[in-house]
Formats: sequence, structure tokens, C-alpha cells
Amino acid sequence: MKPSFWRERFVSKQNNRGSAFVQALVAVGVVGAMIYYLSPEVIKHRQQVEKTSSIITARLALHSMVDFTLLGIKQRWCFSKDWMQEPCSGDAKGSMTAVLSHPRSVERILMKKETVDFLRVMGVSNAANVPLNEIEQTISIKSFSAMHPIQKIISSLKGYKIEGIHVKIERNQNELIPEYGREVYLKVKVSLLDASGQPIQVGSSVLTTTSFVGVYPREVGSFALLVAGDLRLDLKNGAGLPKGDAFLYQFDSLAERSKYPGLVFESPVFVNGSITLPSAPGIDVDKNKGDTVYTPVTFKEKVIMGEGPVMRKNSSGKMAEFKPRSSGMELDQFWAHVRQFGGFQKGVEIDANRDLGLDYLSGLATGNPTGDPKFMERCIEYNLAKYDLNRTSRSELRGQILKENKNQNKYEYRLGLTDKNRFNPQLGQVKSPALVQSGWFGEILKGWDLSKNSGAVAKYTMNFGRMKVEGEIPDNGTVTLEPEINLKELKERVNGQLKDAESQLLFEQQKLENLEKEIERANGDLDELQRDLERTQDKKPVDKNKVAYLERQVDNMKDRIRFAERQKTRQKQDVEEAQERVTTMQKQLAAVNAQQGVQPKIHISISQIVDPKDSGNKDTNPTFRDVKVEFENGELLVNSKGEPMDISFQLEAYDVSYFQGTSLRSWSGNRGWLFFNRTNGGGFQVSQNISEVNGQSRGNLPDDDPMINYDIACANQQGSAFAGTDWSQSFAPSSRFSWSFTNKYEERTNLYFDSGNAYKSPNGGGTAAFLVKSLAKDCVIKSSANFVTGFFTCEKLKIESRSTPLRIIGSFIVSNGIEIEKDAYNAGIRWSTIYHPMATFELRQAGVLKSLGNGDCSAINRFPVWHPYPSMRDVANLYRCNAISLRSKADPFRWTSVDPDCGLVGQSKSTMCKNRLVKFYVLEVSRESGI
Repeated sequence: MKPSFWRERFVSKQNNRGSAFVQALVAVGVVGAMIYYLSPEVIKHRQQVEKTSSIITARLALHSMVDFTLLGIKQRWCFSKDWMQEPCSGDAKGSMTAVLSHPRSVERILMKKETVDFLRVMGVSNAANVPLNEIEQTISIKSFSAMHPIQKIISSLKGYKIEGIHVKIERNQNELIPEYGREVYLKVKVSLLDASGQPIQVGSSVLTTTSFVGVYPREVGSFALLVAGDLRLDLKNGAGLPKGDAFLYQFDSLAERSKYPGLVFESPVFVNGSITLPSAPGIDVDKNKGDTVYTPVTFKEKVIMGEGPVMRKNSSGKMAEFKPRSSGMELDQFWAHVRQFGGFQKGVEIDANRDLGLDYLSGLATGNPTGDPKFMERCIEYNLAKYDLNRTSRSELRGQILKENKNQNKYEYRLGLTDKNRFNPQLGQVKSPALVQSGWFGEILKGWDLSKNSGAVAKYTMNFGRMKVEGEIPDNGTVTLEPEINLKELKERVNGQLKDAESQLLFEQQKLENLEKEIERANGDLDELQRDLERTQDKKPVDKNKVAYLERQVDNMKDRIRFAERQKTRQKQDVEEAQERVTTMQKQLAAVNAQQGVQPKIHISISQIVDPKDSGNKDTNPTFRDVKVEFENGELLVNSKGEPMDISFQLEAYDVSYFQGTSLRSWSGNRGWLFFNRTNGGGFQVSQNISEVNGQSRGNLPDDDPMINYDIACANQQGSAFAGTDWSQSFAPSSRFSWSFTNKYEERTNLYFDSGNAYKSPNGGGTAAFLVKSLAKDCVIKSSANFVTGFFTCEKLKIESRSTPLRIIGSFIVSNGIEIEKDAYNAGIRWSTIYHPMATFELRQAGVLKSLGNGDCSAINRFPVWHPYPSMRDVANLYRCNAISLRSKADPFRWTSVDPDCGLVGQSKSTMCKNRLVKFYVLEVSRESGI
């Protein structure tokens, strides 16, 4: 028998085991209860995480689709139905007809009036209907190509049943958004759609993103430097470089070079090929700020490459496409972190195709364009005549009669200016006719009229016997002169017509009032019939015959009312017409009262020549204008004694030398006379030519073709001067001809910048001038030059040794290399285009920009641009004192590629133009998103 203490321990042990089991059961129960009660929260939290992830993915998909669409806009795509890029036609070239007919062509929504006018000249039917106001497409998710850039994002969307994507590109036509040139503002809207085709909603938010962008032509002049080939930043000399390539000197020590400013581009740079960066050491060297090689150039604005890419030697010493040395470490996140040069501080973009114009300029590509360049030379002459007054100093106004209608006293003349001169419509208000001298018997000018208040293109002096009237004629407008004649009889006739019209108005108003009363009575009868019908229908039993009778009565009454309402509508129109007739008569009577004593009128019109083959085309030669002189009731042009008055008409044409009606020359040959002498039969014997004051003829018209607008064609605005050609045609082989707008390619010479043409005094002023050179061999910047400005196309750019800073404001196309002496980097070179924010200020300081009369721009009036009554002189000064005024000095720099928009093709002997914008900047103003 076991002792008692053993039995007690055994019982105690059994009790302890039972207690542990119970405790375990309790713990399991508590945990189970916690899981039971907390599991909904856990599930809810997981659902929220998944929902948040889906929202993030949806947001990414929306913004990616917007970015993809903006890329297509920048590259002028024709979008497919699946929103991929597709050829605008069956071939990759994209003919003009194909681009204009594609329903999702970006070029159509970016098209402005200048291109429409060109298309009309090209014979495109319904050219005004070519531009699109919107491009809209709904894309089914099922139809997405596997190669679509956002396919992976779309396929990973969870939580939403997305059936499609809706994209809409809409032209913003809000009048509050000012347009100053060829820019277009677009609204791009992207929505994720459900099965019903409606945007998906997440709570109160809609899965929609809207982007507002401005699309601007990427003009050649918007680049500070254009390099025809590759740009090497890893070399010490240019020996052995291929055609078109350029290099910037690589120094051995960053530590040494960091104390010097180097070369700084403050405006965009274009490189046709690739950019090779200096070799980089191991990342540890950069992390510890160790010394390294360094090329002292900083790109503060965007760098755009044609073919690309950015290159650099890899760790094994082989040249390869640039890749960061690490996956996002601190020194490998941004372009500015690359310590071996100043960095691409605004990033890099790649066009994915070369500018062939640069390849042909450099000789990398060869072509042998044939044809007669005389037409291009004439364009050059016209272009130079716009800016050099010496070329038109001996210009004369000439003219000859075109049409003569003696029965109606209508005469039409054609005017022309010699020496490639042109008519120049003036800014500001047209000077109204003014009496300079009254007639022998007190004849005065009673009234006058101008069809336009701006754009004066000529000044006139009209002599009625001794009475003399002066004023200006607006371009494409008419001035009407009204000598004082008694209009008593006309006033009495109009008065009678007004009384008749007032009587008719009262009669029509009475008829309308009677109709309204009739309709009111009919509505009352209808109400009574409907009540009778309701009472009859409520009686039991129902009298079906009476009900049918009353229903017919109700229908008949409704027909009567409808008929009366139609009569009332017509009668209201009769009342309005009668009222309009009264108003017209009242206006005519008021006009007669205001012009009491004036009956004969002389209408003088000046207009651009209209092409007889296309009456809607007024883009003809600006050297010519047509003048029409019409005498209305000319037989009444008599003095107070009833004697007929001879009319003489002096015309002073406003040419390129005129500003606000005053010539910048001390002498002008742009004045001529027309004589209209009265005959015994009351008609006129008129001049057949523009003549001197003594009646001697000035001679024949200039021999230029009046239907060819050399001005517009050379400026590459409307393209109607040169024969048009299909957009698939390339002018690249004739690049050297197309860019020869200041001199022939064979006559190119070196261009030197020195203290005589490129010096800015420390206190302002100096010799600096805005120069334009279309083709030069070497452009050499001497040490004495410190302020170079202009537009230049150079085979090679050389910056000689210097000890003072150099400022460049302008655009250089460099076709075969750059040579900068090492100590020039020490002195510092700042380089920007005329569009840089500080360019205007610096150009004013240097005296490059001047007000009228070569005045100091700092002394001009500075009224706000919204001033209600700005002085025309102040407006002109503000323009001349702004860098934008320099933009028109070299029209090819307004093309959107060096690949010419105009040129010679094959055996053609004439220049043809495409008038096509091919490159754009797309600047996003704002982006709004539902999530």
C-alpha cells in the first residue's frame, strides 16, 4: 500500500493537468472569438488595400494614356482605331491627300488658316473643311494590341470591370485664350469606361483625366545651336571626326575647371545624331567627390536629339548607350548628377529620326539637285528688299488703266512699285478725310465714309476744282467723299416712305391683336367643351354618341387653335418685317438729315489683286494693288454756280519705308497723279496712266508677275508664290539652295565677329548688330567681340582665344564642327536664343534693339498692352524694342526643321513649297483628374 503523501501528490498532479487543459480550452476560445470578431475588419482592410492598389493602377493607366496621346500629338501621328500610330495612307510616306482625309490625323486638328489658304491654292476641294475641331475614339480593351505601350498597365487593373477607354482631343476655341501666331491649344480627355460605355465612378470621383496643352511650332530659331551630326563631349580635339560632327573640349580635372564658368547654353540645343558623354569613373569616386575628367558645358534648357541616343563608355571601356551605374543611387538619379559635365538640367528628348536638311548641309548625305535657281534668287531679292531701304531708294509708283465704264463713271487702275518694292499697310487708325482748302464759291466736304478704320496703304489728295481734301485709303477698303449738295427732294421722298411704313406697321399690329383675341376665345371654348365631355363621360350610363360628338368637337377646336397659332406666328413675322422697314426708313431719314446738302459721291477703293483663276485668293504679289474710282451721280459735281468741276487725284503709296504715314526717307518717288476732266456731255476724260503733276506718264508697270506673291512665299507663310507640292516630297537634297537666302552657296565666305560688329560697351551701347548670314564657311568670333547676335548657318564655328566673357544671343546652324580655344572656356560663354527671358533686356542695353529714329529703348513710353487708346508710335516702339521683332529677319529660321519647306526637286526649274509644320513643342498647362 502506497503512503498517503504519495496519493496526495498524485491527486494534485491530476488536478494540475486538468487545469492546464481547461486553460488551453479557454485560450483557444478567446482566440477564436477574437478571430471571429476581428475577421471582418481584417477582410475590410485587405479589400481597402486592394482597392487603393486598383485606384493607383487606374490613375497610372489614365495618365499614361494621356502621355501617350501627347506623344502622338508631338509626332503628328495618324491614330489608328486602337490608338496606335498608323500610316496615314497605304504607304509610310503619308501623302498630303491621305493626311487630309484621315479622320484621326493630328495635323488636321493643328491646322491654322495659313495652311488652309495654301491647300486652297493647291486645288484641294473644300479646303475650309479640312481642319478638325476634335478627334474622338472609344477603344475596346479587347482590341488593344499586345504591343501597345500601356497594355501591361491595362491588363493589371483589378477591382474595376473596364471595358474600354475613351479618348477625345478637342481644339480649345475659348476666345479668352489669346493666340498670337501658329500655336494651337488642345484639351485631351481620357476616360475609363464600363460595359455601358460610361466613365467608371469611384464614390464621387470619375475615372477621367483631362490635360490642357499648348502646341507650338518648334522653329529652327528656337534653338541656340543646331549640330548637323554627333556631339562629342569626350574628346580633346576634332581630328578624324566624321562630317557633321562637333566636339567640346574635355579637360582632365574637374577640381581645376570648377572655378571657371565654362560654356552655358541657356536655350534649347538640337543635335542631329548622338551625344557622347565623358567617361565616368567608378561610383565610389563620385560618391567621395574625387577628381575626374570634365567637359565645361552646361545645358540649362532641354536638349533635343534627332536620332540619338546618349552614349558613354561602359565599365569595360566600350562605347555603349548610356546607362546609370546603379539602380537609382543618390548620384545616379538625374542628368544633373553626372559630374563629368554641367548636365542636361531640363532633360533630353529624342525625335527618333534625323533632320535630313542638316545631313545635306554637312555633306554627310549627298544630292545633286538640278534646275534653275533663278526663281530662288528672285525670292532672295524680294526678301532683301523688305529690310534694306537702299534697295528701294529709287522705287517709283506706276500704274495703268485696266477697265473703263463711262456709262457708270467707273474706272479701275492697276498700281505697281518698281525695284521689288511693296505696298505696306500701316498700323493704327486710318486718317479720315479732311478739308484742306474750300472752293472758290464756298464748296466744302459735307460728309465722308470709311469701310475700314485701320490698315492705311496710301494717302490721297483729291482736288474738286479749287476745293482740296486729304486723307488715307485703307487696304482692301474704300473711302467715300461727299461734297455738299442739297438733298431736299430725297428727304421728302424718304419721309413719305417712312409714313407709309408706319401705317403698314399699325395695320399689321392690329391684325396680330385680332388673332390673339381669336385664340383666347377659342381656348375658352375648348375649356368649356372639355368640361362638357368630362360631365358626359361621368354620367351613368354613358351616352357614347354624345361622347363621340364632343370628342370630335374638341379635336376640331384644337385644330382651329393650331391653325390660328400658325397664323399668329406668320403675323408676328409680318409685324417684325414692318417694324424693320420702319427702322430702315428712320435710319435712312436720319442719314439724309446728317448728310443734308450732299448727293454726289466719289468712292475710292484699294485692294489686293484677285487671281482671276481663283476669286477667293488674294494672296497675290504685294508689289501691286488695284484702285477703283467711281463717281456716283457724277454729273452733279458742280460748284455753286452750276459749273462742272474737274477732278485731280494725287496718290502717295505707303511702301516699306513708311511708318504711321511718314516715309523714313527724305525723298519718295511713290507719288503719282490721275486726272478726271469733265466733258461737255457731263462725263469724264480720264488718265490712262499714273503721271507726274504735269500729266507726263510715269511709264509701264513692273514686269513681275502680279499673281505670284513672292513676299508670302519667301516668308514661308502661305506658300502661294511657289508651286505647291505633295507633303511626301522631300526638299532635303536641295538644302544648300533653300538656305541660300542671303547669298549663293558658291559665294559663301568666312564671317568674322569683332569689335566692329559684335562689341557691347560695359556702360551700354557699342557696335553690336543683329546679323543674318544664310551660308558661311567659317564663323569666327574674335577676342575683341563680346556680344554676338543674329541667325547664322556656318560650316564651322570658331571661338578664338579670349580673356573676357562672351555673350551669344541667336541661333547657329553648324554643319561641320566647332573649335573653341581652351581659355575661352575660362572666360565664360553664355549662349541663348532671342526668346530667352533676358535677351530683350540685354539686346536693348547693347543698342541692338532701338525705337523709332534709333532711339534708346529705355526712354520709350511703357503703357500696358491693354491700354484702351495706345499711341501707334508707342505700339511700334514696344515692338521694335522687343526681341520678337528680330524673328522676321530670316524667314527660314521660322521653318520647323532644317529640312527645307521650300526647294528644288529633280529637274524642276521652279521652287515649290509644302507649307507644312513638322515639329512641335507640346507644353502642358494643367492636368485635372477624377482620382
